[in-house]
Order: sequence, then structure tokens, then C-alpha cells
Amino acid sequence: MIAEHFPGIAQLPDEDKMTLMAELWQDVMDDSPADSPALAEFVEQRWQEYRQHPDRVSPWSDVKARILASRA
Repeated sequence: MIAEHFPGIAQLPDEDKMTLMAELWQDVMDDSPADSPALAEFVEQRWQEYRQHPDRVSPWSDVKARILASRA
């Protein structure tokens, strides 16, 4: 996993991780052809929803646990 090359990422607060993710996504979108304006709009909308209501999301560890529990 690429995150292993950047151990400091794991120490960041969730808010900073989400901001980093958004900045990386924006960098990718800036360097990529606009194949899907609808996708870019969807991601931007979801990001804005998160910024307005960060309490409505679940950390990946919780999501993963629910998925694994549903398979048991």
C-alpha cells in the first residue's frame, strides 16, 4: 500500500486526511482530461456535503467492519 511510504499520514486527524484526499483528488483532476464532468461534479457535491456535515460519515474501519460482519 502506498500509504506505507508515508507513515505520517496515519497520524493525521481524520479532518486532515479528508483534506489531503481532496487536494490529491483535485491534483489528479487538474492533470486528467475531463472525461466525466458528471463524476467531477458528483465528487465535488459529496465533498461539500461532508464539509457541511462531517458527523454523517463513518470512518473506513467502521465501514469495513460492517461489510465483514455482513459476510459472516
